[in-house]
Amino acid sequence: MGEVTLSTAVRSNLLSLQNTADLVARTQNRLSTNQKVSSPVDDAVKYFQGKALSDRAGDLSSRKSGIEQGISSLKTATEALGTVEKLLNQMKGVLENARSGNDTQRVEYNKQFGELANQIQRLVTDSSYGGLNLLNSSSSTLSVRFSDKSDSKLEVTGYNLNSSGLFINTSNTALGLTSASVVSLAVSAFGFTQNLSEFQVTNASQQACLNSNIDTALKYLDSTISDVRAKAATLGNNVAILQTRSDFTTSYVNLLNEGAGKLTLADLNEEGANLLALQTRQQLGIQALSFAGQSEQGVLGLFR
Repeated sequence: MGEVTLSTAVRSNLLSLQNTADLVARTQNRLSTNQKVSSPVDDAVKYFQGKALSDRAGDLSSRKSGIEQGISSLKTATEALGTVEKLLNQMKGVLENARSGNDTQRVEYNKQFGELANQIQRLVTDSSYGGLNLLNSSSSTLSVRFSDKSDSKLEVTGYNLNSSGLFINTSNTALGLTSASVVSLAVSAFGFTQNLSEFQVTNASQQACLNSNIDTALKYLDSTISDVRAKAATLGNNVAILQTRSDFTTSYVNLLNEGAGKLTLADLNEEGANLLALQTRQQLGIQALSFAGQSEQGVLGLFR
């Protein structure tokens, strides 16, 4: 079969229609995907620039989850310290009551004092988040990374607030209690010369000695409370740092994604207008092709 030869006018109109059809397909794809540059073929420079920004945003988003977990770890520790302070104040109240208590009451006060110390130890032991406890060991460390840079991070060292490290004297020196001695805290650890129940309050010198011992113990507890508050303030400051960094990361990720979008996203209004114009051009092309065919038919009519 011989090859069909098209006239110049028909071929030109066909090529124009094909080009228009390609542009319509491209525009429709942009409208459906909202992507102007979806592969290196579209625009290699913009594609890889946008991908670099999107990849950076993705990396920072994954870091943000670590920041949020770090905030939760620190909040767990600060909440626990607040409760420890309340229990320490209860211990002070027990000692104040022991000043005027009778023999039977002082036996109970001694038990209450030791039990409160026990509860503090249990609270410290239980204050763990995600397997990390910042209150039961000075070797515990919370490390939160903000980006892929090695120095872009925050490290928070934990505290030893077990019985051996929590209670301090007026010189800020730990009393060095062991878990076995917690129950008898009111005896020697806090400067008591004897058990609370052994003081004879009917004896003026014994009452004076009891009051002196209680005053010393209250000073130790005040020092301990002050130290707990200072540690809570430090942890709270680190929470603020992480929260600020989390907010910045959120804004930064949005800016990176926005920048990537400027390079690769389609302008839907512009593409919609382009589609309308292309459809009009396509209709005109069909008409032009029809006119070119009619012209050839006119030539054919001369041979009839």
